[in-house]
Amino acid sequence: MAARFARIAIACWLIAAPASLASANPFAWLWGGTKKVAADIARDTKLRNRWPEPYVHADRRAAKAAFGTMIEHGWRQQNLIGDYYFEDDGTELSEAGRRKVRWIVFEAPAQHRVIYVQMADDPQVTAGRVIEVQELVVELAPHDRLPPVLQTHIRPQGWPAERVDVVGRKFHEATPVPMLPAATSSNEF
Repeated sequence: MAARFARIAIACWLIAAPASLASANPFAWLWGGTKKVAADIARDTKLRNRWPEPYVHADRRAAKAAFGTMIEHGWRQQNLIGDYYFEDDGTELSEAGRRKVRWIVFEAPAQHRVIYVQMADDPQVTAGRVIEVQELVVELAPHDRLPPVLQTHIRPQGWPAERVDVVGRKFHEATPVPMLPAATSSNEF
């Protein structure tokens, strides 16, 4: 037992000897290290007792960040002037396209007044579409609040209006004419 204690004391002295040259107390570094360890243990204990409070705010921010992205993508889809809003030549806006641009300029919330023009396969057609939309925006909007017109690669979701119209007409044509069943006898209700 005494030999073991002597070995530990010698090891401590060998470790403390270099530090004794720099300070009057050879064990000052050991005392300072012990205080740091005790402070770290106290800090970690406090954090563990407050769990999950320190981490909840970061988790909430991370969960809510996705909603902002979804809202932006939704408004980009809503303000998209796609192929269906242009005439067959691909650059001239149809009446539906002009109404859509008018709605974006006047009725969309101010922070979402950005017009997205779907890019065509041909860059010349895309440039013509952008110019057509910009001319209409300049015509409609007050000059101090022109919404930006940007190109986008996204495609509109849905069907062309002509296809929706055909489906609706076929449904109404296939609907049988309403009629009451024929009466079988005068005594029955």
